[in-house]
Order: sequence, then C-alpha cells, then structure tokens
Amino acid sequence: MMEAVCLDTHPHILLAEDDAALRELLDFTLTRAGYLVTCCTNGLDLMERLEEGDPFDLIISDLRMPALTGLEVLEMQLEKRQRPPFICMTAFGDRQTHELAERFGAAVTIDKPFDLDEMIKLVRKTSLRNPQPEHS
Repeated sequence: MMEAVCLDTHPHILLAEDDAALRELLDFTLTRAGYLVTCCTNGLDLMERLEEGDPFDLIISDLRMPALTGLEVLEMQLEKRQRPPFICMTAFGDRQTHELAERFGAAVTIDKPFDLDEMIKLVRKTSLRNPQPEHS
C-alpha cells in the first residue's frame, strides 16, 4: 500500500502573534505558499510549544505579546544549540528593539505594517539560509 503525501516535505513554521486578524492572515498566506503553520496567541504559548520539542523549521514571532514577549522567548532560546531561525515582527521598530532582537539571535526583524509578499520572501530566504539537519 502506498503512503499518501508526507508532510515533512513542507517546512513547518511556528507563528506567534496576539492580533487575531494578522495571525489568521499570515497563517492563510504562509499555508498558501506551501508551508505548514502552527499558531500561538501569546509568548507563553510560544515558549510552551518550543519546550515540547517539536521540530520547527522557522519561528515568526511578534515582539510585543501578552504573558511573555517575543524578545523574552528569543532570549530564553539563546543557550539552545539546535534552534530554528527567528523572524521577529514589531509595530515598535525603534533601533534599540532591532538591536536587542539581533543580539538575542533573530535572523531578521521586520516592522509592521509589512507587505505580505515581502514576508514570504523573507521566510524563503531565512529558511533556506538555515537548513534543518536531516531527520533520521
């Protein structure tokens, strides 16, 4: 009996955004672009998902969220050897925020509002630059 489509061929993105409309829009856009998307509504949810150890190819996180901020989660991931690249989103894109995100290991920080096509390009570039090790 032949196996159906293997979902492992689709890069898996963990998306954390507290704004429901933007979260749904990004989920829809990324799914249409061929990605598997798991959504979180706040930083605590994001942290719990990362602690569960599911393999994600990329994390896209808002920086200002309830419970824990994206920056706090990013900082907590610093000591992890194997961690997926982070794309940070912020509506408060001052230089200090960008510098902090970069210091904590963010691959990219994008200011809101942003163009959805621009986000897709960033996702493609960032997930290609950091290929995941082969699963055995």
